[in-house]
Amino acid sequence: MGELPLVKWELFEERIIARHVKAFLDIVVLAMLNGKPMYGYKLIATIHREFGVLLSPGSLYPLLHSLEDNKLIESRFQGGKIVYAVTTNGKKKFQNVFLAYKTAMRKMENFTKVHGET
Repeated sequence: MGELPLVKWELFEERIIARHVKAFLDIVVLAMLNGKPMYGYKLIATIHREFGVLLSPGSLYPLLHSLEDNKLIESRFQGGKIVYAVTTNGKKKFQNVFLAYKTAMRKMENFTKVHGET
């Protein structure tokens, strides 16, 4: 089996972070709001700065509404903007989900160590 050209692998490696951020956006948002309340644009800007992933409002706001519907975050109108903050339930959910994520990543790392040896 031939090796993929270097350019394709570089793109693949760059996309791993974007794939993880988008797949686990709920965890990322809960973690960000755990530190301090933020408005939507600030969440988008921070994710872009930290991960190099530029989310559209169409990706973020439905998630924010879902998290709010599930009582994991709450919103309030402040200074002409809607500010989101994590709830007590959201903090607990974040801790549980993040623990599960870390366990899954550890299992993936162990699996690739065992099966990636040549």
